[in-house]
Amino acid sequence: MAATAALPERFRWLDPFAAEWGDLKTAGERYLKRQSLDMKTLTEFHAAAAHRLDEIFDYLDSFPEGDLPEPETRLFRTVLGLAEVMQAVEIYGQPRVKYAPFPHKLDTVWVNLSPRP
Repeated sequence: MAATAALPERFRWLDPFAAEWGDLKTAGERYLKRQSLDMKTLTEFHAAAAHRLDEIFDYLDSFPEGDLPEPETRLFRTVLGLAEVMQAVEIYGQPRVKYAPFPHKLDTVWVNLSPRP
């Protein structure tokens, strides 16, 4: 079993959140993860990282498009998890969509486009 890549040194403060989100490769996986976590966990991630998105994206934008090293890829996936967290914290006020069955999933269908790897 391959070891999980560490985050870039300057973003190691995100390690606890990368443990939850950094290895999830699809929107569907992140959507289900949000539903399974409690609001305290989601709120802690939001409080730690939401105000630092500019710093994170400036760093990621310094790499050639489509060519992120593994630590930066894990950072990017972690931040994609934050997009799910922000919905729970800023919109729903809970991990799940109100009145939706638990668990439920959301599939992304690409029409005339291909997702990037």
